Amino acid sequence: MHTAPTTPRGARRITPMLLLASSVVLPWFTSSVAAATCPTASHQIADIQGQTDISPLQGKVVTIQATVQALLYTDSKQPQVVLQDDSNAALMVIETDFARIAKVGQRWALTGTVREIHQHTSLTNLSHSQHCGVGTRYPATTVQLPVKDLSQWERYEGLYLKFSQPLIVNDSHGLGRYGELTVADKRLWVSTEVAQPGDEARALEAQQQKHQLVIDDGIWKQNAEPIRFPSTGLSANHSIRVGDTLTQVEGFLVQQKPGYRLVLSQAPLHQATNPRPQVPARAAADDLRVASFNVLNYFTAHDKNPRFPTKRGASNADELARQQAKMIAALVSLDADIIGLLEVENNGFGQGSAIQTLVQTLNKQSPHADYQWVEPKTSPGTDDIMVAMIYRSSKVTPIGQAATLTTGPFVRGSRPPLAQSFTHIASAQALTVSINHFKSKGSCPKTASPDQDQGDGQACWNPTRVAAAQALSAWLKQNPTGVATEHRLIMGDLNAYRLEQPLQQLTKDGWQHLGGDKPQISYVFQGRSGSLDHALASAPLAAKLQRIVHLGINAEEPEVLDYNMEFKSKTAQERLFAPNEFRSSDHDPLLMDFRF
Repeated sequence: MHTAPTTPRGARRITPMLLLASSVVLPWFTSSVAAATCPTASHQIADIQGQTDISPLQGKVVTIQATVQALLYTDSKQPQVVLQDDSNAALMVIETDFARIAKVGQRWALTGTVREIHQHTSLTNLSHSQHCGVGTRYPATTVQLPVKDLSQWERYEGLYLKFSQPLIVNDSHGLGRYGELTVADKRLWVSTEVAQPGDEARALEAQQQKHQLVIDDGIWKQNAEPIRFPSTGLSANHSIRVGDTLTQVEGFLVQQKPGYRLVLSQAPLHQATNPRPQVPARAAADDLRVASFNVLNYFTAHDKNPRFPTKRGASNADELARQQAKMIAALVSLDADIIGLLEVENNGFGQGSAIQTLVQTLNKQSPHADYQWVEPKTSPGTDDIMVAMIYRSSKVTPIGQAATLTTGPFVRGSRPPLAQSFTHIASAQALTVSINHFKSKGSCPKTASPDQDQGDGQACWNPTRVAAAQALSAWLKQNPTGVATEHRLIMGDLNAYRLEQPLQQLTKDGWQHLGGDKPQISYVFQGRSGSLDHALASAPLAAKLQRIVHLGINAEEPEVLDYNMEFKSKTAQERLFAPNEFRSSDHDPLLMDFRF
């Protein structure tokens, strides 16, 4: 986010100075006549910057002679002026009155106090400013990612940088609100997706930090219209996705509270190198298609008064209609015979409930119109959300009883799993499917606990998720649906990445991970890609797998394209929304085809 620099307590505005015959020293007044002579600089900017994060002259009064290279965030209450001198170093002048009169290309003599404002070396509290004529426009410094060390950014602070390589979009979370993207020279992984938790994961993450940088549209105002990425215009049908490529990236490097960012001087060229995917067709008509989909807090709140805002989902009726339209479009596109659902409101199974509303709406829009929901006789738990399951009655027939597990680690935190056995009509084969949602990585315990974040890359609540994996495995091997079949499937949002202990526990218990050892993507968080959504099967069922894919319709799309209407003008609400499957959730659905 954009964090405004603040003037230190006690700072003074530029004060009027005496007029000398040969100079202009009125800081609130610009003149086309430059001074014949200017005060000698006491320091070059390189000396002020020093060799470390903190200026060796912090708090000292200095005089510089330097040329204005850029005016940044001119729409803010406190624009920032970048000045550079012949020492090939730059600093920021944080002084509103000076920003009003400074123009790019002017050379100035300034006397002020050195401060570190959000660790960006700056000159503030100007006591003297003198226009010294036309200065030098310094060329861009060509750089590449990764940097050798994060400290390398310090020497580039304030400089005009040009990247000589294509850069890959790794995160667009702040695109709508703050006009920013996280880019890198390659796709960056959640460390525990590809590295063992602990030292290996920590080392990988430390290395990946050197590969990334935030780029900024240069607009201070939040929710700017229009959104500047991509340069051809963002809309519901014209996206910029994680995995896309940007070239001709150049601008000024600044440091703010969240870290370093490049304030762009021009719009980069965008290439859609990660285009929106198509749902793969079944290889054979009789293949059994199973899917798992986190629908991101689908709440109908039909039994609440007032109904809106819902506890976790839509804020009003219009948002609910938009959310539902995108969710149903995604479900129709999957064309699956059995679908496990996550983050469905836990408000029963009667008329108006989330699950019944979902199925009724889906049947109106699906070409098959034969979906039904699984309704267990036991409680789905006390959480605001539950897991759910729907199926096509023309493809499978439920057998046995729907079962849930509400003891042990499923009393609180991890949502109770739901299991149902089916007969695949085309092959007469039986299988048991369970949909699962383990405890999330957020809301860490506030008191000492093994569930606290251990700093190994697995975040907090990891022991709870391991316990859930153990309990789930043991429960399914006891045939809780009353149907004994060698074809058993675990799927859902396990809130663990591929090499984390909950997944290791399940494979230790004999379940085969259907994604194999190759890293997967179903979720993007803070510039890192990985998969929280998994499918594991008994060996006999794993042998029947024809295809598994995380369908990239959500995680790689900008969040601003979702159903929400907050922080959007009326025009933006219309331009950024379409009743299609893209950004229908924050997780990608998981799709599997089995052949019996």
